[in-house]
Amino acid sequence: MAASETAGVVRVFQLHRDRDVTGYSGTGVVADGVIWPDGAVSMRWRGPVRTTVEAACLADIQTIHGHDGATRVVLGAVITGGAAWTAA
Repeated sequence: MAASETAGVVRVFQLHRDRDVTGYSGTGVVADGVIWPDGAVSMRWRGPVRTTVEAACLADIQTIHGHDGATRVVLGAVITGGAAWTAA
């Protein structure tokens, strides 16, 4: 995904691991993430040790954590700007 800003659109995703090649994360949904309007990505690992990862783009997440197809990105909802993003 290119790092170009898209008028206030945020997209959520999950990492689904079909095979645990490292023996650490397990299988199923192993992380949740957000793709920001500029293409940058924030991702939070599930499991006993939870860390947050920042990346320049979703392709970087796939390259680093995809394990040659053992883990896939599943895209979720598109969240547009507006009332949901205004201060209370």
